[in-house]
Amino acid sequence: MKRNLLRFGLLSLMMVFAFIAKAQDVTAEWNFKANLPEGIQSIQVEKSVTAIASTLEGIEMTVDATNGKLKGRSADAQINKGTILKVPVKSSRDIVTIMNYGNEKYRATFTIGETTSADENIEHNATVDEATQGYVQIEVAENGYFYGIKLVQASALQEKTLYSTDFTNWNEIDRKKATNEVAKVKTLYSKEELSFTFNGVGVYPTGTNSKFPEITGFMQTAKYTGEYKAAEPNVVTSALANITKITLHQAATGGKRGIKVSVKGDGDEDWVVIHNVSIAKASGEDLTLDVNRTNCQIKFENFALGQNAYVTDLTIYGNVDMSKTPMLGSFSLNGEKYQAVDIFNEDATGKQLATILVSKKANLISETNHLTEITADNGTIKSTTYTTTGEGNNQETVVSIVVEANGDEAIYELTVGFKPDFTLTYYDIDETTAIGTQKVEQDATIASFDKEAEGKVTVTDGKKFRGWATSVKQDEKKYTTSSVITSDTKLYAVVTDIETANTTARYDFNLQKEGFCADDHEAFCVEGNGKWHDKTHGWTFAAGDKIKILMGGKGYLKLDLCQYSTTGEITLTDPKGNKIASVEAKANKDGISTILQNSSTESGEYTLTFAVNAYLHSLSIVNMTEPAYAQDGNWYTVKAGDAKSFSTTLEIVNAANAATDAPRSYIFLPDGTYDLGDKCLTQISGNNISIIGESMDKTIIVNKPAIENEGIGTTATLLNTSNNLYMQDVTLQNALEYYKSGSAGRAVCLQDRGTQTICKNVKMLSYQDTYYSNEPNGKGQFYFEDSEIHGTVDYVCGGGDVYFNRVLFVNESRKEGEKNGEDVIAAPNSKSEWGYIFKDCTIENKAAAFSLGRSWNNITRLTWLNTTVNQKDEILNDDKKFAYFTINAMGDAMADKFRLDVLKDAEGNVFSPAEKKVVFKASDGKVLKDEENIILTADEAAAYTLENVFGKWEPAKLAAQQTAGAATEVDGKLSWTGDAQMYIVLKNGEFFALTSEKSLDLEGATGTFTVRAANEMGGFGEVTSVATGIKDIHAATENGAAVKTAIFAVSGTQQSRLQKGINIVVKTLTDGSKETTKMIVK
Repeated sequence: MKRNLLRFGLLSLMMVFAFIAKAQDVTAEWNFKANLPEGIQSIQVEKSVTAIASTLEGIEMTVDATNGKLKGRSADAQINKGTILKVPVKSSRDIVTIMNYGNEKYRATFTIGETTSADENIEHNATVDEATQGYVQIEVAENGYFYGIKLVQASALQEKTLYSTDFTNWNEIDRKKATNEVAKVKTLYSKEELSFTFNGVGVYPTGTNSKFPEITGFMQTAKYTGEYKAAEPNVVTSALANITKITLHQAATGGKRGIKVSVKGDGDEDWVVIHNVSIAKASGEDLTLDVNRTNCQIKFENFALGQNAYVTDLTIYGNVDMSKTPMLGSFSLNGEKYQAVDIFNEDATGKQLATILVSKKANLISETNHLTEITADNGTIKSTTYTTTGEGNNQETVVSIVVEANGDEAIYELTVGFKPDFTLTYYDIDETTAIGTQKVEQDATIASFDKEAEGKVTVTDGKKFRGWATSVKQDEKKYTTSSVITSDTKLYAVVTDIETANTTARYDFNLQKEGFCADDHEAFCVEGNGKWHDKTHGWTFAAGDKIKILMGGKGYLKLDLCQYSTTGEITLTDPKGNKIASVEAKANKDGISTILQNSSTESGEYTLTFAVNAYLHSLSIVNMTEPAYAQDGNWYTVKAGDAKSFSTTLEIVNAANAATDAPRSYIFLPDGTYDLGDKCLTQISGNNISIIGESMDKTIIVNKPAIENEGIGTTATLLNTSNNLYMQDVTLQNALEYYKSGSAGRAVCLQDRGTQTICKNVKMLSYQDTYYSNEPNGKGQFYFEDSEIHGTVDYVCGGGDVYFNRVLFVNESRKEGEKNGEDVIAAPNSKSEWGYIFKDCTIENKAAAFSLGRSWNNITRLTWLNTTVNQKDEILNDDKKFAYFTINAMGDAMADKFRLDVLKDAEGNVFSPAEKKVVFKASDGKVLKDEENIILTADEAAAYTLENVFGKWEPAKLAAQQTAGAATEVDGKLSWTGDAQMYIVLKNGEFFALTSEKSLDLEGATGTFTVRAANEMGGFGEVTSVATGIKDIHAATENGAAVKTAIFAVSGTQQSRLQKGINIVVKTLTDGSKETTKMIVK
């Protein structure tokens, strides 16, 4: 019993502390509608004066019904003319609200202050005189009914900024040396001494960091124990009488780190953590942390002990009792009322300062145009003086108001000036050519655009000027004449195609973008209530709404559906009203794509009709009267360098291969650049799809995400959600501007959420997180062969079992134009048995140094076998932070099995030891595992076979190339031998034709023809036969077809592909013999 009473006493005490800390205004009601306080509906006052209790004890309203009447009823009250209500107030900040009857026909009419009204809600701010007399008087002018009275009494405590800093005015403190180092400051308003005690935390008033270059000055925690070992780094403040909240801006140099904040005040036995999570965005985030404690200290620490955290701005708020302090209440400036508490802030001298800017169309405050209705919340106005300086639009007036109370004075200094003009700069479609300027006053609307600038916009045939936007990127938010200008502003001309019922055009409408404007599109016209909803759901449509769509005939619509739609149909009808196709509006998976095929040849206006309320994420109109691709069975040949053709083909194949057992489809891309623009996450959702390029270096699929879209899950060039994807002879490039991206620059080429993916002769160009194995269960299977991957940080990362066979890894510099930074190649996040395996791979380093990998999360396993390091002195190996691998994890999941067998230099010399003992650690430096030898024996390394890793799945066998036999050209017909499913014929080294036959009519074409054969996954092998068009073809080798080809540098280092300079090519022939040739690549 005693324990329960004690617990109750502590809880009560904490509630008292919380109430004091929050310093809330109090609200009292006399609510007849809700019967609050209970029993008020039974009250009747007539020919008498009565005090009526409110919902708060001690607050009563006086009802003088000597000449009137007040009678409660079941849901309201009757009140007659002549009744007087006196509502208690203490301050001119108190608010009284009359809650009148809902039906205006039966409402009472009230007079309060100088206002007589029968409005539904009548709100009145108490005046200084009313606060002095202690009540607001309400008189009933006409009989009627009302619901009650609400009173909000302002607290005598006010939340104020006690201390604020960006650390630029501090003395420097060295985080690596700071031990019990104390810095003292003075708070505003409460006038308390506030001390900061530093241990392993520093202050850098001129500090900068390339990860957040816009910031100068910060507080920085040290890495424990790498930079500071005496104790876990922290900074602790002295206690302040009251703290309500803390705001701060933090930044970081990567993920899985940030600031930890704790507080301790009255009623707390120990430190209470109020923030202890990883930073949401490394480039910076603002935090608002509620505290609400008295006699409170603050402690700042590392979220991840082994990493730095940066606080760039800090503000501490607290409640201060202002009841005895001279206080300005309110004033009117040019007829607009201002509350002093909302705009004035105290400076270091105790003076209250505020600035108000007025339109140049208004009159400046001066000796001849005074402030009016100046009131004091506490005390009286002693004096008001006006000092005007400057001329014209540069004039400003300083109004000095002195308030006195209790023998003390407070000076309020108000500066009133004119709002400045901001410049609108108009740009042509190239984003750089300025074609006009315009001046607009601060906080004014644009009102009208510069017609002369519009006349200078470049608009070619078939295009139309659509207006001005924040960027030339598609569907960026547009400016209107109602847009309010708050700074100098750039306006970019929006010029787009005039959309028609075209037989070949493709129109893509991203309905999740707020900037998508239906008025800018001829092929998309909404009838009904359709409108943008938000970035997640896209546009919302009501039952019966329609979208009028222009189509040139045969083709299809692609709709990205929403799982939050209502069950029901979306129907497509042709220009004559005939139903063409329909789809269920409610998706079983959010964002899933569906295809509505249009087999009609009618050209004109088609209609999408919604039978139910629904959302649409996106809509694409694809006209295919003239096909976007060439089809030969399940082979699709994309138009060279045509990104829309590629997107269309992929959508068709995705739909055709939705089933898990769908027969394989092959998408062939001739050499060219397939530029997806800023589009991210182009999805491969169909199963058993092969994407085959003509050549790795010249078949390029590229996107360029906006820097603000940076993120591992948001930027991918391609997003695979399918099973059994095969890619060969392509380059994937994510062209996000890494060196301009600030804190991160995560830009994925392939985000793979599928399994059993094969990448052969695939190059990936990016910097951070280039390849991301992201199968949701963490147990996917992925295989790379003879490929090339570029990056800087964790550039192959994720879960599952991934086998990299003969892959070239290129570590790019962390800084443009120089050899800079420490790269990390791999960051496994495994839940599988083997993790990431690298076999016979080569590393080319362009950074200052690098490690083979670090632990990300889950069960992290990473193995390098027979690895060539072209710059062996640049691999990190100090046995403190690095042992070829990074010793500390990014989180608490330490390296489980990080292993290697041999590391060789560019000449083939082994430089790794026979044994190397390492103690892997968590991110904070804690040791949770025993020391282990990371060097595999030959027997141990032999266990890492494809069969052991992948079981029955045989990716190397699937990726094995076929060859075309010797060919001849006779009478304009090219013939060869072989048993491949498909062949590619090249003329003078460029794509000429695909054929499943073993011969091809050249139709008069002349030149040098070469033939390559497809394997069962569709990938084409090396050239094995050549025809000049003049004489017989001869086999590429004299002794038979090559079954294996290896490429070496002159030094003997094996390479994954031909490099510039001299290459030694060794071919193993069918009879077991080898043929060696020298090839020079310029």
